[in-house]
Amino acid sequence: MKKMDVRVKKTYNLLSDALLRLLQQKSFADLSVLEICDEANVHRATFYKHFVDKYDFLDSCFRAKIDELSFETGETVTTPETLKRHINRLISNVLLFVDKNRALFFSVSSDKYASSFNDILLNAISNYIIGRMTQNVQLYAAFESKIPLIANYYAGAIVGLIKWWGKDENACTVQDFLSFIQPKIKEFCDYIIGQRAS
Repeated sequence: MKKMDVRVKKTYNLLSDALLRLLQQKSFADLSVLEICDEANVHRATFYKHFVDKYDFLDSCFRAKIDELSFETGETVTTPETLKRHINRLISNVLLFVDKNRALFFSVSSDKYASSFNDILLNAISNYIIGRMTQNVQLYAAFESKIPLIANYYAGAIVGLIKWWGKDENACTVQDFLSFIQPKIKEFCDYIIGQRAS
């Protein structure tokens, strides 16, 4: 991947920071490109040099934020048991990350633009799980064709719950969220393992 030019990166950062400040005052739907540019002290021509419109810019912000997300959990996935622990830690990482970036993610949760973030996050989580499971011979042999099912099940569950979580900032804590979902992870992994054995 080509390294981003320092000036371009500075412009992206100015615009992203400006968007976050403005989202504390009004919804994304009510924001204009001119307002974002004025807040960032960036000329509109510069904005349009990099983005088609404000929706393209928002999509870029989502992708840049998700690129910052660390999927690593510090444990190598080698068995169905380590897969359970790995997914628990993965979900914890995602929740903490989304909570930290609440101003961006949840401020658009009631807008139609949230679907862009949801799709990007879903694909990132799903692809990560597929990659981890297929790179290990033992796990690949254990789950085979069920790997996309497992990956999309967890990715869909995580994103669906985050969407609900985003609608009500006081819905529950990260720990409550994890306490609820951990038994579901165990149930699903046990089911898949049982299917393999039968």
